Amino acid sequence: MTHLTWLIGPPGVGKSTFARSQQEFSRCVELTAMLSPLVDPLRIRQGVLTANARLVEVIRAIEQHPGNAALAPILVIAGLVPEDVLFPLRPNEQVWMLLPERARWERQLRSRPVGGGFSQQYDDFDYSALWYDRFQEWQRRGLPMRNLHVEFEPQLLGKIVDH
Repeated sequence: MTHLTWLIGPPGVGKSTFARSQQEFSRCVELTAMLSPLVDPLRIRQGVLTANARLVEVIRAIEQHPGNAALAPILVIAGLVPEDVLFPLRPNEQVWMLLPERARWERQLRSRPVGGGFSQQYDDFDYSALWYDRFQEWQRRGLPMRNLHVEFEPQLLGKIVDH
């Protein structure tokens, strides 16, 4: 049984919305929510990717500890995490990727409201596009992950999910 599931994908792809619909996980955390009190007040962008990598280490240390083996499975909305941080996967881990076709993703990203959400939503479109390309490369290379395909829900465009 998989204990730890990492959900990755570029900003605006619908990770939080998708996670909210997953009934199999009674535990769910989001890296941006964990960093929010530290980075949001000053809209800090530098060092966040490194911090995400460290949070992956922290989560693994807790979730892979033998004394926590009986805990319910957890879904971690990781978002942007370098591949060398996630791979190779540890026992009882899996990666799920949300990466719809590019035109749909760009529409979703550009429809995100400014302000609100854990990290005031992500508004650096060029950086987001670099990550979209990076995730496509992960797919081409066949990294061990499950590519998720979810229905497009245009009624959700411009909405912020409740956490």
